[in-house]
Amino acid sequence: MSKFEQLKHRFDKITSNHSQNWQLVIFWIIVFEIFATLFEYMFVGNSTAFIIKIQDSIAKEFFIGLYFTVFLWACVYNFIFWNLTNLLWLCLIAITGMYFIITNDLTLNLLLHNLFPVHYLQASFSYIFIIELIFKLIITYLIYQLIRTLKNKNSTPPAS
Repeated sequence: MSKFEQLKHRFDKITSNHSQNWQLVIFWIIVFEIFATLFEYMFVGNSTAFIIKIQDSIAKEFFIGLYFTVFLWACVYNFIFWNLTNLLWLCLIAITGMYFIITNDLTLNLLLHNLFPVHYLQASFSYIFIIELIFKLIITYLIYQLIRTLKNKNSTPPAS
């Protein structure tokens, strides 16, 4: 096996369990999209234009408190009932919380803006563009893995 095939084999094992676990694929798609958005927020100057600032209010504090409470509940639940799916949800809640803290984008407007690749056509060609393109290629491959996983799930006969 060549090094590329070994790398692909390991990547498929981590991200989709070789096209067997659709929840794992969705988890990694969301994680890579959040990291791509954080990268764009940190290194692209006009990304703050897409963030809708929410004024400090009781509703914002309630949202933050509720989010933190759900995170703590998920931690305790995962320590009691150790399960990979619960651990993935816990990691997703933590990564999304980091996104909220770093960008202050509680409306997810920047994340939604980053989903559409059309804005890359307006950007100049630089190392930032290349890294974001790599993120999008990985996400595209993960979407392909998701389609394969769902196809495998639908084609297997139910166990009797």
